[in-house]
Amino acid sequence: MNNKALLISIVMAVTAVMLVQGYVQKVEEDARKKFGTQFLVMVAKQDIKEMDTITEKNLEYRAIPKNFLEPGAIYADPREKDEEARGKDIRRFVGTIAVVPIRKGEQISFSKITEPSVRTGLSPQVAPGRRAISISVTEVTGVAKLVKPGDRVDLVGVFDLGGGRENRIAKMLLQDVVVLAVGKSVTNNPSRTVELDPISGKEKVRSLAEDVAFNTVTLEVEPSQVPALALIQGGGDTQIYLSLRNNDDSDRINAAPVALRDLVPEAARGGRLPAGR
Repeated sequence: MNNKALLISIVMAVTAVMLVQGYVQKVEEDARKKFGTQFLVMVAKQDIKEMDTITEKNLEYRAIPKNFLEPGAIYADPREKDEEARGKDIRRFVGTIAVVPIRKGEQISFSKITEPSVRTGLSPQVAPGRRAISISVTEVTGVAKLVKPGDRVDLVGVFDLGGGRENRIAKMLLQDVVVLAVGKSVTNNPSRTVELDPISGKEKVRSLAEDVAFNTVTLEVEPSQVPALALIQGGGDTQIYLSLRNNDDSDRINAAPVALRDLVPEAARGGRLPAGR
C-alpha cells in the first residue's frame, strides 16, 4: 500500500514539474512575442559615479527583451554563448569614463561613457598611486614638440654647479615615463578647442591633434618624484630635456652623470674650450 502511495506521489510530482515547465515556457514565448527576442545587454554591476573610470567589476551582461533596449545600448550577439568572449568584450570598455551617474542594473549606452579626453579632464587617466606633474618644454628640450600623449620618455637634467661652463653636468633623472598630456591635448584622439576669432569675432574650432603651440608636457610619475621635479624646475639655469623612446622599449640603463670636463679634457685643465663646444 505504501509503495503504491509513493508511486502515485512521484507521478503527481513529475506531472506538476512538467506543468510548471510548460507554463513557464508559454509565459516566455508570450513575452518574446510581446516584447521581442531577449538580448544580452551590458549593465552596471554596481553604482558608477559621474567621471568614474570604468573597470571590469563595474560591468556585466544581462538578458533583456529587445523592446526594452535603450537607444545606443551596448549588447552582445544573442547567439554568443562563450563566457570568455563576453568577458573580452567587457574589457574593451575598461578605462572609459562615465559622463553621467549610472545606477546598478542600468543599461550601459555609448552616450553614458566616453574615452578620456579634454571633456573628462586629466585625473581619470592618472593611475592610482601615481601623480601628474607638468614641466616646461621648448623646441629643443621637448624633442621638437613631436611628443604626443601616450608616448614614453626619459628625463635628463642639466645642472649648473657654478664656477664656469666646465662645472655643468647632465644627469639621467627618470626613465620610461608616460606622457599624459601635451599642452591641453590629453589623448591621442583628435581633441579640439573652440576659440574666438579676433578678426571676425566668430567662434572657430581648432584641432589639438597637430598643435605645436604648447609649452608644457604633463608626465605621470611616482609621488616621491614630484618634489624633485618641482625643485629642479625652480632652480635657476637648470633645464630638463625629454628623450623620446619607443613605446615597446621599457629597458632601463645605468647612465652615469656626465660633466663637460669629461667630454672636453681641456676644461678640466683650465684651458680654452674648443670653438663650438
